[in-house]
Amino acid sequence: MKNPIRKALEAGKPSVGSWLNLGSPLAAEVMVSAGYSWLAVDTEHTAYDMESIAHMFRAIEARGGVPLARAWDHDPVTIARLLDAGAWGLVFPHISTPEQASGVARAMRYPPVGTRSIGTGRCRTISPDYPKVANELVLCIPQIEDLEGIANAEAIARIEGVDVGFLGPGDLAMSMGVEAGHPDHEAALQRFREGCERAGKPSGLPVSDAADAARRIQQGFQFIDLANDMRFLQAAAGTALREVHSEPG
Repeated sequence: MKNPIRKALEAGKPSVGSWLNLGSPLAAEVMVSAGYSWLAVDTEHTAYDMESIAHMFRAIEARGGVPLARAWDHDPVTIARLLDAGAWGLVFPHISTPEQASGVARAMRYPPVGTRSIGTGRCRTISPDYPKVANELVLCIPQIEDLEGIANAEAIARIEGVDVGFLGPGDLAMSMGVEAGHPDHEAALQRFREGCERAGKPSGLPVSDAADAARRIQQGFQFIDLANDMRFLQAAAGTALREVHSEPG
């Protein structure tokens, strides 16, 4: 049993997914039905409870997608609960050091390579052999969001159990005291990508639209978060209303 995201990345192909911030399982179904191969439930910046998170995972799986989550912290208990609920991978915000990356990577895996506790959670429905396949199935995705993390990008990516390096461009820009797109900010993004490449790991970042996705893929980023359900709703709703008001009559 192989994680489709891992399969695509190991083949050198991009993997394009999106984020979920609306808390709606139906929105998740719509997104996967549109063709997104994975969706990440953003538990860091939303008010989801664990039952809601599990329902989101079910909705993603029901349409053939891969459910991920962005954790709200690095606590091993949080990690275990999200994985037991059925996440096939976790994004960890604000990873700045190899030690932090090592801690979350170990918490995601069962012994002897990690410290995850075996229990009877929803994850057991993924495969009858889940405890045997889980260590290879799940993806550990540290998210770098400051200059300390940029400086440590290669060391973080080299940690055993880290599968993908991911950027938080917005928080990175704020920590640098510049706007996203500033030359110094762009240089930091490329240093991050190059560090992951030297470590032999794929890298990714969020993008706002298809043109930005194509540009980043051309640069060598593979794991692409294309906007999120809330942004898509905002954009479509605003465009439709502007078109109505622009019509004569």
